[in-house]
Amino acid sequence: MKRIIYILIFGILFGCSDKPKKLNIDQMKMEIEMYLEFEPGGYFISWNDTSCSEFKSSWNYLQKRPYELYCHIFNKERNTLGYYRGLSSLRQFAYFQTKPNTDSIIDLEFSIGINHFSEFLAEQSDDYINNFNEKFEEKIEFKPVRVDLKTDLKKKIEIELINRKN
Repeated sequence: MKRIIYILIFGILFGCSDKPKKLNIDQMKMEIEMYLEFEPGGYFISWNDTSCSEFKSSWNYLQKRPYELYCHIFNKERNTLGYYRGLSSLRQFAYFQTKPNTDSIIDLEFSIGINHFSEFLAEQSDDYINNFNEKFEEKIEFKPVRVDLKTDLKKKIEIELINRKN
């Protein structure tokens, strides 16, 4: 009986794997945390996103899921302070450097990109991969989220990412 249940669950989760669906995310809630890593102005941000939640049951879901969340960090003048844009060792964090006493307000810009090292995609056919890439031609970008390093450090903050198209 357990075997049948496992087969049904697997079939529901991966039964449509011969035809990838276009990823459409209007909004996504997640938690972030920021810490001062070193003085002066060296920070660390981590996030726990919910993209590809069907892979969350696996201990190595970051390696399996076909998409990942990228993060770019800017100051008010739009200078890049730090970023995460995909690596072979997938992450949900980034380091960033601010100018002391000037960059307390920062903008976090998240987007969804392809996980080029996805174990799930590595197991798919060439046709599936080509179809997947066609469906993901248009990148999903979210509106910036503004945070204040003076008040938001060392706290779990729930944020809501909203698709720029909305």
